[in-house]
Amino acid sequence: MKYLFFAGVAIVVVLQACSNEVYNNESYIRTSNLNGRKLAILPVDVEFTGRLPKGYTLDNKKDTEDRESTEIQNMVYREYLFRAKNGRKKQQSVEVMNIEQVNSKLRSKGIDPRESWNISPDSLGKLVGADMVMRVRVKKDRIMSNAASIGVGVATTVLENIFSRGGSSGTSTNVGTGGKTYNIYFDATLSDVKSGTVISKISKNGDASWNHSPEDVIRNSSGKMVRKGAVHAQY
Repeated sequence: MKYLFFAGVAIVVVLQACSNEVYNNESYIRTSNLNGRKLAILPVDVEFTGRLPKGYTLDNKKDTEDRESTEIQNMVYREYLFRAKNGRKKQQSVEVMNIEQVNSKLRSKGIDPRESWNISPDSLGKLVGADMVMRVRVKKDRIMSNAASIGVGVATTVLENIFSRGGSSGTSTNVGTGGKTYNIYFDATLSDVKSGTVISKISKNGDASWNHSPEDVIRNSSGKMVRKGAVHAQY
């Protein structure tokens, strides 16, 4: 009976931990004063895979990854600034370093954003003078174009109408979500520069379509990390 009781408790704890999708290192947070410390959001590691557009070259792929690395880095930074006034009670207030400051300090050390993807986060944190760093990795696996996704959505809606009306096609003003354009994998880890300890973490898979863009998926995931992680930006 004791075994069953503790097993049940363990299951509940696991489910609660998974329900909000953000892991927080509670023992570290309870024993650490993070208030006022500097947080650097590192250049984002972006990988573009799947059925790439026709005529897409390796140079096109590299340019897209490099551009989106900075765009997503800024997106996460803006999420912290946007939510600075609404930090949760359990969150600690930190100074989030300006993205330009972070990237310029890395460049002054001869490290461009792409090169930084392969350097340990704690080493990068020390170079930019941060107490903690956020390393973000994004994988965008392309399945089809927006136009093809809309076509799948229209076809799906028509078929649903046919079957729901017993064979009558009818009309509909509601186009379905359509086929997936991308599978998006988003991983963000907030860690202590000095010890390398993970403070907060999220790993999330999401689907994009013509009416739910990859940017929406990534923004939702980064917003969840900012809202439910251990720290918020100083206001």
